[in-house]
Amino acid sequence: MLTIEGLISVAYKLAEFIIIVLIGWILGPFVKKKIITLSRRSSNQGVFTFFGSCASVLIRLISIVIALSSLGVDISIIVGSFSAIGLGISLALKDNMANVACGIQILFTKPFEVGDYIQVEDKEGTVTNIEIMFVTLTTLSNQIVILPNSQVINKFVTNYSKNKIRRIHITVPVSLQADIKDILPAFESVLIENDQVLKDQDINVVVENIKEKYIEIGIFCWVELEQYWNTLYELNKAIQNKKLEMKIPVPEIKVSH
Repeated sequence: MLTIEGLISVAYKLAEFIIIVLIGWILGPFVKKKIITLSRRSSNQGVFTFFGSCASVLIRLISIVIALSSLGVDISIIVGSFSAIGLGISLALKDNMANVACGIQILFTKPFEVGDYIQVEDKEGTVTNIEIMFVTLTTLSNQIVILPNSQVINKFVTNYSKNKIRRIHITVPVSLQADIKDILPAFESVLIENDQVLKDQDINVVVENIKEKYIEIGIFCWVELEQYWNTLYELNKAIQNKKLEMKIPVPEIKVSH
């Protein structure tokens, strides 16, 4: 039967256990936040966010080990238990371990970095974080997209930020009866009149395809990466105005559902 002194001793050890675990649970995210803050001064923020995530997990694990040892549990048993648990977890969660390995691969091969605008299949946005398990993208509509690292590595990734200029490609369908010799220079004038279109790069307006019931006019030009979306919208509007001004016949295209 426990004496009062024994109960006090048990309560003290439990309190010490809880305090140590709480410190680890608070300190882990705090250290991660500080590491990520340091990344703002670095050109490679992905390394900091990745290792910040690792540090948070490691600190929490260490706090559990220290807390258990404060209860009198043999450290060697704790380490052995963690090793056995870790092996079991790694086998059960092999996909997650693959995410960790792929995260390290992303950091060393650098197909993209924090701040780059990328597309992974049908998902695209600016890379905001490279974590231990996943990559976070922020879309143009300010939505957060979380992609597992293994999915990013195993899919085709388009990095739009590697080059400082980007090509705009607009396809305009016109009727087979449309006068091409007037339409091509008219659309080219739209490109020339736009200040954001780079005049030292190729500007092309061509007959891209001839379909059964209409012709596709291909419009190509280059802009600075930061000006891509605004210029694309401006050109779409200007081309539509030009179509109305010239009364260019437009084909009836049935949209399949």
